[in-house]
Amino acid sequence: MFHPLFDQADPTFRVLASDREIATVEPLHTSSWVAMSALQKGIRRGDVDLATRAAATLLKSDPAKLWRRIAGIVFEDVGLADLECVKLVMAATAGKAFRRDFGGENRVAGLVVARMCKANKCRAADDLFIAISHHPELTALRGTLACEEVRQHLSHIRERGALLGASLAVLHASGTRWDGQVAGKATDPKAVFAAMRSAEIEGEIVSLAEQGFRRTREALPVLLPLLALPLPTGELPVQDDEFPAIVIGRNGLPTYCLDGFSYEGRAALARFLKRDTHTGHWLRKHVPAERRVAVLHGAVFRVEGGLVRQRVQWPCAATLRRLADAGFHQMNLSYPAALLDMIRADLPELEGERVNAPR
Repeated sequence: MFHPLFDQADPTFRVLASDREIATVEPLHTSSWVAMSALQKGIRRGDVDLATRAAATLLKSDPAKLWRRIAGIVFEDVGLADLECVKLVMAATAGKAFRRDFGGENRVAGLVVARMCKANKCRAADDLFIAISHHPELTALRGTLACEEVRQHLSHIRERGALLGASLAVLHASGTRWDGQVAGKATDPKAVFAAMRSAEIEGEIVSLAEQGFRRTREALPVLLPLLALPLPTGELPVQDDEFPAIVIGRNGLPTYCLDGFSYEGRAALARFLKRDTHTGHWLRKHVPAERRVAVLHGAVFRVEGGLVRQRVQWPCAATLRRLADAGFHQMNLSYPAALLDMIRADLPELEGERVNAPR
C-alpha cells in the first residue's frame, strides 16, 4: 500500500499513466560517477537527451544508485519550485512495485527524468546547507548548536526560530549525514518532523521531506520544510541562469560533466592547478595544498556546475545563494566574489584540461 500522498489517481501521475512510449536511448560510454554528474547537470540545464542517456547508463550498471540519486537531486535542484515533481519522484523511488505498475524501470526512469528536466528549479535548500555548514561567520553559531540536546533543537523548530539556527537544529536532531554531526549525540528524526507540523508548516511539504529523508538520509530533505516559511505566496518569477559556452570533450560529453565527484574531473582540476593562471596563483598563495582541489571544485560549481534553467526568483533564495557563494571555501575573505571572478576568467584554461579527458 502506498502512502495516501502517492495515490495513483493523483494528477501528479498523469505523465506516467499516459500511453506515451519512451524512445530507446543510447547509454553514455563513461564511468558511473561521470554518468551521475551528467544526469544531474542535464536535469539542471533542462537537457533531456543528456539526462535520460545518463539515467540509462546508471539503470544498466546500478539501478539502485540511479533511484537514490534521483531522490537526492529532486530536493537539491527542484525543491519548492515544483512540489508536484517532488511528489512524483518520491512515488517513483518508493520501490519496484510502483515502477512495475507504470511500465517498468526504463519507462518510469525516462518519464521521471524528463519531467525533472522540465520542472522549475529552486536550489535554496542546497545553498542553505552550504551556508550553515561552511560560512566562516557562522562558526560560533555552529559551535553553540552542536552543544545542545534534542529537546532544545526541537524547541527551535517548534518556535519557528531564525532560519539559520533552526536549520542547524534540524540537522543535529535528525541525525542526517553531514560533516557537523556530533558523534554519539542522541537524535530523533520522528520528533523533528512532528515539531515541523507543530510549527504549522504545510503538512504535504513535511510529508514529502520525511519520505525524502527515509530514501536518502541526506540533509536537504529535512531542510526543505523550513524554507517553506519565508516562501512568498502566489506565482513567482522564473529566470534562466547565465551559462558559459558549452564545450564538448573528446569523450563526447559536455566538459561541465567533469567535476570533483569523479576521478576524471578531479584529475582535470589537479592539472589545471599546475597551469600559470590567476586562479592557480591565488590558490597556491591562500589555500593549503591538501585543500586546493576541493576549493577549486567548489568554486567551479558556483560559477558553472550549479547553474540551472528556470530558477524561481524569491528574496530568501537569493540571500542564501549569496551566502553560499561567499562561504563555501570556509575562509574569511575581504572580497569573496574575487575568487569566482578569477574562475570565470580562467574557464578557457580549465576547458583545455577537461576537453582532453580520457574516454
